[in-house]
Amino acid sequence: MNKIDVIEIYKMFETINEKLDKKTDKSAESVQIVLSTVSAVTKQLENVIEETRKPAIVEHHYRHTINIQSIWFFFSWVALVIVIFGLFWVIADQRQTIGQYKNNNLKYRYIKMHGQTNEEGLYRLEQQFKYSDSIKIIRKQVEKYEELVKEKAERLERVKRNNEEAERFNKDAESLKKSK
Repeated sequence: MNKIDVIEIYKMFETINEKLDKKTDKSAESVQIVLSTVSAVTKQLENVIEETRKPAIVEHHYRHTINIQSIWFFFSWVALVIVIFGLFWVIADQRQTIGQYKNNNLKYRYIKMHGQTNEEGLYRLEQQFKYSDSIKIIRKQVEKYEELVKEKAERLERVKRNNEEAERFNKDAESLKKSK
């Protein structure tokens, strides 16, 4: 921003005032020169006014620092590590519980497959679930059994539907015979 000295402007106006007071007959050129200086000064004044009306932009710089030597910093990290280990423990416990639910579900389905069991059979089943290979074998047996039961149920349903259709066709045939 161009700063204009107020004293210079005042001097310029004084010189213009003096020239006007003398009322000398100068040529039109000198009047134009005086008017051109006045217009230049007014333009400069308008620029200064315009610059002062513009809002000033102030930049703020913030600095955030973390003091590693602070006791609060140390305790917050210790608390964070404790929380993380706690969450790991909860997740591991939940996984173990879910695994037990899956195994119990498989045991129930295995007993249901055999129809019944006694105390000795239950003990043997618990012993088999200690080894992952036997769990895989039991799972395959149960899944195969359930697939066969499902197929058998579908076949029975189809036979039932076919019998119902046959009865309906027989009734339609009898009604046609009676109508003739």
